[in-house]
Amino acid sequence: MRQTDAGTPLVSVVTVTFNSADHIRGCLGSVEQGAGAMPTEHIVIDNASKDDTAGIVRREFPHAVLIENSVNRGLTAANNQGERMARGRYVVFLNPDTVVPSGTLQAMVDIMDGHPTIGVLGPRLVDEHGHFSPGMMGHRAPTAWTLINGFLLLNRLSHDLFPGIHRTRDVQGLEDCDWACGACLMVRREVAHAFSWRQFGSGDDFDYCIQIREAGWRIAVTGDAQITHFIGRSFTRATPGTWKGTASNFARYLREHRGPLHTFVGIAGMRLGLRVRGSVHQLLYLLTRDPERLYKANKTRQFLAHDDYSVFRKDKPPIPTSYPS
Repeated sequence: MRQTDAGTPLVSVVTVTFNSADHIRGCLGSVEQGAGAMPTEHIVIDNASKDDTAGIVRREFPHAVLIENSVNRGLTAANNQGERMARGRYVVFLNPDTVVPSGTLQAMVDIMDGHPTIGVLGPRLVDEHGHFSPGMMGHRAPTAWTLINGFLLLNRLSHDLFPGIHRTRDVQGLEDCDWACGACLMVRREVAHAFSWRQFGSGDDFDYCIQIREAGWRIAVTGDAQITHFIGRSFTRATPGTWKGTASNFARYLREHRGPLHTFVGIAGMRLGLRVRGSVHQLLYLLTRDPERLYKANKTRQFLAHDDYSVFRKDKPPIPTSYPS
């Protein structure tokens, strides 16, 4: 990574870590190598990792800015913490379980420079085998229809006839959408400064994007820039207590924008789909011991830990300000 003569980066990358030692070396190394001559800074906010995440950053990436929180503040608070330190024209929120190929950041900068109405841009996401997988990228805002289509996998039958909240068709060129996956988001500096990440939980990237879109900015994804995303492998170790008692951002959005019946149907469809898929993944894991199945089973357990029906109660549970390890 190289700074301009004046020391001002073009791009500020913000990465929040929590027990990310398995991936952080690949993430920071790929950004450092792939940025080339582009003036870039990488800000790492470590949420009280118990492994050697912070040590790896400190020893092997001395040019990165490392902030070590004493408690796990959650993704959204740490993203805001990193954004406040960022100095670049563009802020990139980047997950630690990613690899950024050479030229990706430059391609995204070129698109943002050429389309001043785009506030947030997401790249094409592929898995560790280089394949696009349905459900990796954001797509549509939640309604009862899109939640049922997505969580019962009807959107796998047809991207257009049964649109879900996630994209099931590969992206080519530049396409507008309601929200983009928070694994990698390039945000215009003035937009990042004006809008905060809010409640941590499933759909926090949706919540971040939708408030920006509702303010008149375009949210877009591009097939001309690509990121490898290992899709939250910490779920294989996570317990479901992290989000316990809080509503998901999808449920909160429905209650704020739709009537109670519409909201109830959407939440019921979402949670039914999660229960069916979680049971199938757990059974297949017991039969095959495939760690991919364990990851997917644990991910559904995390989603189901949300108390989505709390959106109907007047007395809402307090939102935690730090999270269990």
